[in-house]
Amino acid sequence: MIPLPPHQLEKTRPLLAPLAEHLLIVPSILAGLTPATVYVDDVAEPHTAVTWFHGRVIIAGQVDAQRLTAVRHLLLTEYQRETQSANLDVLLMYSTPEWQAAAADLLPDLKMIAATRCYYRLDARSREWQTAVPDGLQLRRVDASLLADSTLNNLDWVTEEMVSERPSVADFLDKSFGYCLVHQNNIVAWCMSEYNTGNRCELGIATAEAWQRQGLAKVTATAVIAEASQRGIHDIGWICWANNLPSVHTAEALGFSRVQEKLVYLFFWQNAL
Repeated sequence: MIPLPPHQLEKTRPLLAPLAEHLLIVPSILAGLTPATVYVDDVAEPHTAVTWFHGRVIIAGQVDAQRLTAVRHLLLTEYQRETQSANLDVLLMYSTPEWQAAAADLLPDLKMIAATRCYYRLDARSREWQTAVPDGLQLRRVDASLLADSTLNNLDWVTEEMVSERPSVADFLDKSFGYCLVHQNNIVAWCMSEYNTGNRCELGIATAEAWQRQGLAKVTATAVIAEASQRGIHDIGWICWANNLPSVHTAEALGFSRVQEKLVYLFFWQNAL
């Protein structure tokens, strides 16, 4: 497998197209907005592509014994070195139908779990988005002034999300946006846009355990969707595990429609046999 120069990413579009419709990281990579690592089997005319960013691996294109061996070697060398240096222990693998069966056996010496991801989409133009903040809580924008507020607790929780899909906090502040809820100087919930590309974005969302089941996720998500609408971003994505029922219920309560269910694989470096 050969590293693909960034200016040639467009060559992988036909290979990645089956995943691009609902997995927004793919269009973001192709647009050069997510600085992913991309390898192909042939730079001049690629038939297989492997790309990754922050623990998310995407494999697409043709598969045979030779390509399977090449991809396995790539993941066990370049990918493992890059992710372990960043203390990332889990590989979350997305694959096209051609690779679906092969991917399960790609790394036989690692612990592997297969799980279903649910993909939701929302057209934010469907209604007006008004945010009702519960008494005792303050809604704050995730911006430089929030990060500079030394009176706040749980700021590291917020910045971890900011760099989960951006190379830096500064890049998040430049390209993404979000809101959090604060109670007595404690950040108790947040929602942020992810992979902003054209008129699309996805949502990342979390609520502190002690504050769950009180509707706070719906509050922060509504604020972010309203902000997205104001910015001309109306195609909103939501991805969650099928067994994460609180996330499923929140998405559906907000009006998101489930558009796809997909089996993905998680590999764990620390549990290598």
